[in-house]
Amino acid sequence: MRRIIFFSYTLIFLISLCSLSYAEVNIDGLTLEECITLALNNHPSLRSAKSTTRDFIAQLESVRAANRLKINLTGSLTHSEAYERFDERNNTASLRLEASKTLYDTGRNRIQKEMAQENIKGSLETERQTQIQVAANAKRAYYDLVLRFLNRDVEREKLKNSEEQLKNAQGLYEVGNSAFVDVTKAQSDVASARVSLMKAENDILVYQEALRVAMGTDINGPFSIALSTELMLPAPADDVNVLIAHALEERPDYLKLLHDSRNAELAITNAARTNSPTITGTAGTSLSNSEKGTAAETYNFAVNMNIPLEDGGTMKASIESRRAALEKIEASIDTLKQSMTYSIRKAVLDLTNAIDVVKSSETSVKYAEENLELERGRYEVGIGNPVAVSTAVSALATARGTYYQALHDAQKARADLDEALGHLPPEIESVNVNQ
Repeated sequence: MRRIIFFSYTLIFLISLCSLSYAEVNIDGLTLEECITLALNNHPSLRSAKSTTRDFIAQLESVRAANRLKINLTGSLTHSEAYERFDERNNTASLRLEASKTLYDTGRNRIQKEMAQENIKGSLETERQTQIQVAANAKRAYYDLVLRFLNRDVEREKLKNSEEQLKNAQGLYEVGNSAFVDVTKAQSDVASARVSLMKAENDILVYQEALRVAMGTDINGPFSIALSTELMLPAPADDVNVLIAHALEERPDYLKLLHDSRNAELAITNAARTNSPTITGTAGTSLSNSEKGTAAETYNFAVNMNIPLEDGGTMKASIESRRAALEKIEASIDTLKQSMTYSIRKAVLDLTNAIDVVKSSETSVKYAEENLELERGRYEVGIGNPVAVSTAVSALATARGTYYQALHDAQKARADLDEALGHLPPEIESVNVNQ
């Protein structure tokens, strides 16, 4: 009964770790979709991006408030008395209500609102870019871990084959059909295979931690992933020039730079209006009352115009600074275009090559399996040698490792391509992600 209670509390604890989406997650067999969803719902970089957007929204509201009606209520209580005649004392109370509003600012407030809106649009693109990067990192980390599980399986099979060869060598030696050196060679192969297996198992723990970091979660202890449906080849890429054209229309970091460019253009216009006239209006009323019985009530209304005549070159310097900022952004746009073209072309080439390697290595695995059976059979009937068997075992392990590596490279290239295009992984198109 205590064990049941213990396991129940443990399960509740694990579920509580994933309040956003862990309720649907099987910790002992995380799928790719679940890993990406966890990353999108928990990674701290996304919280940082969202906070930046909220900051820009607050700045927009501050700009909007700058030209709105302002109303102030001021009260005072004054005590006065003569320096030489202390019997001449007087207490006076006053209350003043004043309203003010900017009537005309040459459109500067409108420009500042447009700048703030461009900041928000750019920040939203940064949020989307961060989501894409987080999802791509989680997908790559997932497949890195998949490869380590598969490498462990390869090393397990290699150890199994080596142990079987050792058993055969010992049997043949006992009946006098093999030299003792065959036994020692097989023992060496077994020891080497065990060391390789231990390294493969340690690699799993290392890459589990990498996946945990990529997901931004705190799942305690080792966990496994679901491999049953994740070893399929990704679809080949479309025409690379079409992909590049689409990326220029959709990639968030590129669109963000376009918003920055528009913001810089508006900043130049705003700086050019620094010395433009402004008109403000004020209206108020005040009431004062003295203990000597005097009372006064006044009203006032004023329209004030301010025309800067000389600023010592401040406006000119400000305009030049903002022009330099615009040129810097335009250079960044050109640089990003080059980077996007390179990354998309490279990902397409890597994906195409990996798919070709997968198809080729499938045949290599088949031949390696057949060769191992042949060499093992030759050795068992006394016409083979242990070196050939050992070589065949290693060749099969290498062929399988190459096959799994190619599958991994294909999925990684697909993840790189999706990120370069500005797309979330297609595996999570129907997954609910907290916004």
